[in-house]
Amino acid sequence: MPPTTSATRTIIERGARDAVTGERSWLRLLRPVEDSALSRAVTDPLVLDEVMARAGPGAAGWAVESGRRLRAELAQEPLISGNRRPGAESRFTEAVSLWAVLRLGGVRVIPGPVAAELTKVIRDRVPDGVSVELGLRCVRAAHALLTRALFQVCETTLPAGEQLATMRTISAELFDGMETLAAVVAEEFAVQRDRWFSGSAGERFELVNTILDGEPVDPEKAMRRLGYDLTLHHVALVLWRDALHDGTRELESVARRLLEQAGCSSVLLLPSGAGRLWAWGGRTSNRPTEFRRLDDAPVLPPHAHVASGLPDEGISGFRRSHAQALTAERVGRTAPPKPCRMYDYGALELMLLLSADTGAATEFVTRELGPLAADDKPMAALRDTVRCFLDQERSLAATAELLHIAKNTVVYRVQKAERLLGRSLREDRLRLHTALYLADQLGPVVLAGHGPGGPRATSGSSARQ
Repeated sequence: MPPTTSATRTIIERGARDAVTGERSWLRLLRPVEDSALSRAVTDPLVLDEVMARAGPGAAGWAVESGRRLRAELAQEPLISGNRRPGAESRFTEAVSLWAVLRLGGVRVIPGPVAAELTKVIRDRVPDGVSVELGLRCVRAAHALLTRALFQVCETTLPAGEQLATMRTISAELFDGMETLAAVVAEEFAVQRDRWFSGSAGERFELVNTILDGEPVDPEKAMRRLGYDLTLHHVALVLWRDALHDGTRELESVARRLLEQAGCSSVLLLPSGAGRLWAWGGRTSNRPTEFRRLDDAPVLPPHAHVASGLPDEGISGFRRSHAQALTAERVGRTAPPKPCRMYDYGALELMLLLSADTGAATEFVTRELGPLAADDKPMAALRDTVRCFLDQERSLAATAELLHIAKNTVVYRVQKAERLLGRSLREDRLRLHTALYLADQLGPVVLAGHGPGGPRATSGSSARQ
């Protein structure tokens, strides 16, 4: 931290005396654990000087130390994690903590240097798809953590008779300060997002949407603006993260790895919203490999989901594969959760064709499976076993190996299913196999809780294997 001037030292000394004798004298109780806390400050020295002038060096050191604790506590928040600028996350949390002390010291407008720290972080995170909601969530979390820390100071240092009144003051003023901070953060997100979309990234997004809308474009000009050749063989991806794990930085890494695995040599990545990414991969000769035909199944990080289209050629293939990926995304967002979290249009195409009329598909599944269509765990185990048994051409050994169960269990479940169906699995095998496939892909959408004779729980209750 740069040394302070003599004028600044005078202000600090006067501010420290005011803090001790004024109505905010409780601020004198704030002290860092480490004497060297101030020397580790990373925020603009102007902010630090103002805090020392308002509340004294002890409170300033406490704020710097609290900023480090905030960073550790909020390390998993998307606004904090993955920042491009080294140390940016520390500067942000330290600025928030220093602002809290300034507000408690009577300042009602966020100083320019504090706002500048917020702007730098938000500007860096907007291209990664971090939303204003996640920014505000980070502010709320910081508010809660700082309130708890300040209350702890009151409880351990103030006389019992002064604690309640001081806590009320802290609660009211810190709430007001964090509301002011939230308003600045929300406004800055709007400004930076507008600026980002009006810049080169926004131009690329607009151009891609023009292409997807079927409007004519000059392939060579588009290639120069996008850095991607539209005349290649393409495969499209749509990637997204769960709502509580926003951001696109990790999605970009996943997209590059998957497209390389499919044999693509060129990649186009385009953030399309908070925690969502459009991606294309291209090859100059031959089509990329369909994801359902890869030798090694894709491995995705937690909370990440991927929908893929089929490989296709040229500008029309660029559009078509993306449209298919969007369709697969809709399935992925509405279907029952599955461990894979990879939704390939090629693997889903048959189901999409068969389930175009959901009502008819539900009637078909219910009619063909009878009691096996019950939406409960015992019936699900029977359906999985029978479907695998038919997939494996009625091989007991292969079914047992894939499901990690004993052969006798396979025999029991197959026999149980035949009793519930009232017929052999060899009868109407195509219709039965199709119904099982739809039940597996669509789950509760085509399953029912009751059969023709009333609740199916009675039929399913004996199927415990």
